[in-house]
Amino acid sequence: MPDMLNTAVSGLLTFQRALSTTSHNISNVNTDGYSRQNVEIETNLPTFKSGSYYGNGSHVESITRAYDQFLTKELRDTTSVYSSLAKFSELTSHIDDVLADPQGGVAPILQDFFAAMQDVADDPTSTTARIAMLQMGDTLASRFESIDNRFEELTINTTSEIRRVVDEINDLVVAIRDINLALDRANASGNLTQQSSDLLDTRDNLLNQLAERVDITVVNEQENQISIFIGNGQTVLTNTVAFPLSTQPSTSDPTLDSIAYNGLITVADISDNLTGGELGGLLDFHRTILIPTRNALGRTAIAIAEEMNAQMRDGMDLNGNLGQDFFSYTGPQSIAFSSNTGTASMSTVVSDATALTLDNYEIAFDGANWNLTSDSGTTATVANGAPATLIFEGLTFTINGAGANLGDRFTIKPLVSAAGSLQVVMTDPREVAAAVPIRSITSLSNLGEIDVSQGIVTDVTNPNLLNPATFTFNSPATSLTADVDVVVGGIAYAAGGAIPFSSNMLIDANGWQVSLSGAPQPGDVFIVESNAGGIGDNRNALNLANLQNQGVLNGGITTFQEDYSALVGFVGSKTLAAFLERDAQESLLTQAVDRKDSRVGVNLDEEAADMIRYQQAYEATARIISTVQTMFETLLNSTR
Repeated sequence: MPDMLNTAVSGLLTFQRALSTTSHNISNVNTDGYSRQNVEIETNLPTFKSGSYYGNGSHVESITRAYDQFLTKELRDTTSVYSSLAKFSELTSHIDDVLADPQGGVAPILQDFFAAMQDVADDPTSTTARIAMLQMGDTLASRFESIDNRFEELTINTTSEIRRVVDEINDLVVAIRDINLALDRANASGNLTQQSSDLLDTRDNLLNQLAERVDITVVNEQENQISIFIGNGQTVLTNTVAFPLSTQPSTSDPTLDSIAYNGLITVADISDNLTGGELGGLLDFHRTILIPTRNALGRTAIAIAEEMNAQMRDGMDLNGNLGQDFFSYTGPQSIAFSSNTGTASMSTVVSDATALTLDNYEIAFDGANWNLTSDSGTTATVANGAPATLIFEGLTFTINGAGANLGDRFTIKPLVSAAGSLQVVMTDPREVAAAVPIRSITSLSNLGEIDVSQGIVTDVTNPNLLNPATFTFNSPATSLTADVDVVVGGIAYAAGGAIPFSSNMLIDANGWQVSLSGAPQPGDVFIVESNAGGIGDNRNALNLANLQNQGVLNGGITTFQEDYSALVGFVGSKTLAAFLERDAQESLLTQAVDRKDSRVGVNLDEEAADMIRYQQAYEATARIISTVQTMFETLLNSTR
């Protein structure tokens, strides 16, 4: 009977613990990441008596959690990809909203700006039209500045987000390390029971949270220990040792942060190797959308400013002066690496807006030459000098190589500051150069018919541009002479020399060109002179207005409007693709969650059945104790 009592007690304890575990499962049915726990019941060792083995009841061997390594990894990987796409699409949509805004974008105000120039061309004497042109120029510059300020805010916010996510990654790694330590202590005490299952669930939840921040690889080192790897295999946790990440100013550009991995020996920049999670989405957005978009906006601003300024300089204003620049902007940034040991310096200017790309550049000194590499991988080389000059992709790089040391490098950002700094520098409406600086006139005493074009400017820097030049037809009128040096058909003629006449001939002199045709007579004269006082001349205003339809960018094949439209299209297509990928990945994530929950989650129907089963077993075991008590009483009564 004592054996029966012990057997019954073991059953009571066993089913009590089974009921407790079932209650624990039911109470955590809505706990995120909770894995169902199962009671493993084993038979106690039997007792040998009188040639036979007698059972001694049961005991709880262990309480294990439902776990599927494949489904857990699938959920973690899917979570990482979805989190990256969600962050990327969220940020990209901000840029799309800014650029595509029909009221706040550049396209409508650019159209209005050129319309104002056309108004000046229609009436070059109108002060009102000239003032309106200046005001529309200010509005255009303000629009570029406003959009670029939004991009700058996005840059600052993205940097702050990256720092926040890096801090969260470090906190999560430390929390996972602490659980590893707790599991170590449980192992050492032999107390791997229900508490360890909850710890493992907590650790899996933390791993999922970590995967939301960055793509990770998890390796089970021992029975309950893990190591975590990111990037190209950098270890952030090995068993109970954590290796933190940090953000610090980039050596190539102090205005940007790089993500540093603090290993056992060195600190390495691993920014380019990190993918997945919020961090991967932030880095991907910054690299593939924000920088190219801001550069593209800057390139458009530079092209408008350079073409407007060049055409304005080819004209003459109402004061009789040659035209001046209309716009100004901040030029390319040349940034020395913080690791440079030499004293070399460099500067960069835009030399050809039509050849500009969207790239930033890096130039490095190899001991003899400076090697330039663009973001797209195009390269150029120039020998060291004092200075050394390299003209490449619309830019002129000037390096003062004196004091350069091997490995010295510079980052060149040609476009990033242009849009935000664009402004109109012309303030006087009379300074709008609507006229062409030269004009041609024919003598009233001419007997023949001479058709001389009004002329175009080919070199506004020629010091003799505004000096008058007189042409007289010889006898017979098959040649003419000029009082200045000229070039016709590539042949140079000194002043006073006979110049063969042919219909539709082109004459180049003093930085201008005119065409000549007709049937002249000997002694006929025409003059090319300064256009001072030509207030009704609108030839250069027409040229300014025609810049709207002129191919400028991408080698002279893309107009300003087309270039901006291409930028809007690029961002719009990236945004749409990001949303589609995010939605598809969200569906996969939902499926992964459902698959894992169906395998390891709590099923209330099953738990209710287990509860009834364990309760009935508990009651039956209790009846055994009652039976044993009755047997004892009967025995005692029989011997009393």
